[in-house]
Amino acid sequence: MTDNKRIKEEGIRLIEEFSKMLEQVPDTEETHYVVDMKNITREDKEPAPRKNFHKKLEKNAPAWEDGYVIAEKGV
Repeated sequence: MTDNKRIKEEGIRLIEEFSKMLEQVPDTEETHYVVDMKNITREDKEPAPRKNFHKKLEKNAPAWEDGYVIAEKGV
């Protein structure tokens, strides 16, 4: 028996055994989480100013006009 054939047969056997095991799992409406669900949103407060943010923005923006960034409209 070649390795490929043996691996394929073992894979099929494992899937069939697992399927039989899943049949024993009761149906439930509950939701179970593996990790604790925590609120990951930020608190509402004034943002902290970042050093040199405006200079970095000016450098990365394609063009400026009257203090506004000029860019192509996205579709």
